[in-house]
Amino acid sequence: MSRAYRISVSESLNRIVHADDGVCSKLELLPLLSREETAGLLAADLAARGFVREGDVAVRTEADGVRVAVDVTTGEVSVTLAAQQEVELTAVGEVLTNAPSGTEATQKLAREKARAKLEDRAQDATEALREEVTRKLEGRLRDLKAELDAISNKVTAEALKVRASQLGTVEEIHEDAATGSLTIKVRV
Repeated sequence: MSRAYRISVSESLNRIVHADDGVCSKLELLPLLSREETAGLLAADLAARGFVREGDVAVRTEADGVRVAVDVTTGEVSVTLAAQQEVELTAVGEVLTNAPSGTEATQKLAREKARAKLEDRAQDATEALREEVTRKLEGRLRDLKAELDAISNKVTAEALKVRASQLGTVEEIHEDAATGSLTIKVRV
């Protein structure tokens, strides 16, 4: 009767895993003015809120790594978050054989099993990081939505004021900050 021997091979893996997530949206800006005039108003409001202009895109990176980019000409908004994490993994691959020391093929098979386990664990680490990034991004989107709505409302109000002055003489402007209502009296 032959004996069965267990050949074990240990492998380790050091890797940096990356994950990112993002969402795109568009600011609702009424076409009250020309695209260039609206872009100027939007750029000015974004600059007042800490955005830095890079061509037609205003960008702000938050302390938590969330990057908000707004194309001032189209109103397209992109919110992204990326993260990376170093993982150190070890795994053991085992193969049963009749030879006490195992053949080279047996050791190779054990090594392949260990590497397959390592790749699975690295994939699991990447997925866990991606889920964490998505969770963080979703939490920040609630706050950013309120800010983006405020930006849209302010730019629309400013565009209405400019358009009213183009139509005639503005006699009275009444803004209610609590409700967001805006009344403009214009003499044409």
